[in-house]
Parts: sequence; structure tokens; C-alpha cells
Amino acid sequence: MHLAIVDDLEMDQKALQQQLSSYLDSHHIAYRLSLFSDGENFLAAYRPKQFDGVFLDNGMDRLSGMETARRLRSLDKRIPLIFVTVEESYALEGYTVQAMDYIIKPVTMERLLPVMERLLANDRLSHVIEIKADRMTRQLLLDDILYVRSIGHFLEIHTTNEVLKPYMTLGYLLSLLEQMGEYGDPSKGRRFQNCCRGYLVSFDHVRSLETSDLVLADGSRVPISRSRYKEMQAAYAHYLFARTRITL
Repeated sequence: MHLAIVDDLEMDQKALQQQLSSYLDSHHIAYRLSLFSDGENFLAAYRPKQFDGVFLDNGMDRLSGMETARRLRSLDKRIPLIFVTVEESYALEGYTVQAMDYIIKPVTMERLLPVMERLLANDRLSHVIEIKADRMTRQLLLDDILYVRSIGHFLEIHTTNEVLKPYMTLGYLLSLLEQMGEYGDPSKGRRFQNCCRGYLVSFDHVRSLETSDLVLADGSRVPISRSRYKEMQAAYAHYLFARTRITL
């Protein structure tokens, strides 16, 4: 789960970070929290499907929370948006940008609980798989997967910040992704594709397609088999088209 906190007051930002960390840790949810001190920096860093929710201070000086929200909605119509405000009257403005909820400062766990329950029920968060690695059960967000390599009955799952090695076959993982609508017909713009025998790649992290490799954002390379090169070209084009339609 990846959440953004946008607040120009460091004390309030850290307080919310602590509350969210406490909640997510207690519910055994894998997470990442990204902190931004103003709306302009947040919008400059924003990428489609990057966050599962945004906690946005409504009273920022440099770029107001409402203006930040309007610009965010021009990039993403569906991302859950929660206003964090000092007065309840300010929260009413949130309905004009389809805010999911609001929280009055100072944020308390009592008020945060129902907000997090709604956030966890959001469709975007259904795209999580459960794996067992290092004798622990983990929830893995599909957005974090770069690519997967099959090694016998084990997988080597390369994510944005670690490599996991669960006891799972590639066939089983593909069946899970297919049920979730994340893998399958290349013409449907699915983001996960079987680019080479024993390899699965996420187009979310692909930056270029070369003759024999897919080059990812972190510089790593994933092989493309000769027999699937044209199919991968077409699949990547369909994926980019589908993603562009979502963000318009």
C-alpha cells in the first residue's frame, strides 16, 4: 500500500505519518509512505497508479490544497483523496473534487480508523497478492513488482525495494493475475506479460523495448524471446494506449 501525505507543516506531517504507520503495522499491511511539503512538489512527482490514496492538507500556503486537488483530478479521476483540515467548513469544498473523506486536525486514531477502512475497501487495493517468503506471510502490492523469474518451484520476485523468494510456481502466479484481470490477452492492455520462458514483466516499470530486452526504470533488463518479440511490441503498445485512456 502506497500513500502520499501532502502537508507544508512538518509537525502535522510527521504526526499523520506516525498514526498511519501505527495503523498499518497493527494490521500487518505492507506499505510505503511518501511525504511532500507542498502541492507543487507532489504534482511534479505524481505518476498514474503510483499511490493508493492521498492525504492532502487543505490549508497550504504555496499552492492551496483545493488547487492541488483540482490539478490532481485532471491527472487521475479515481484516486482516493482525503482532506486533512483545521476546520470542518473547509472540508465541504472537498465534494467539488470528489474527496473520499476528511479528517480534522489534530488527527486521532479514532477518526483515522473509519477512513482507513474505506480506503482498504477501495477497488484499487484489491490488487494485492499474498505470498509466503522467509517463513512469513506477506501482502504484496502488484504495483511494486518489477519482474518475476521462475526457478523451479520457487519464484524470484523483484520489487521496487527488495527481492522476494516465495515457494510458488510461475503458473500459479499467472493464474492469480489472470483472475484479477492483470494478465492475459496482450491486446487488452494487461500490464503483466510473459515475455520469455520463465519470466514475467510488469509494463508499469518498462521504459523502453529493445531488440532482445525490456529495459526497466531502475536500469535492469528482462529478456524477450525471439518468438515473442512482435507479440511484446504489440502488447506494450496496447498497454500504453490503455494507460493513456485511464489518465485522460
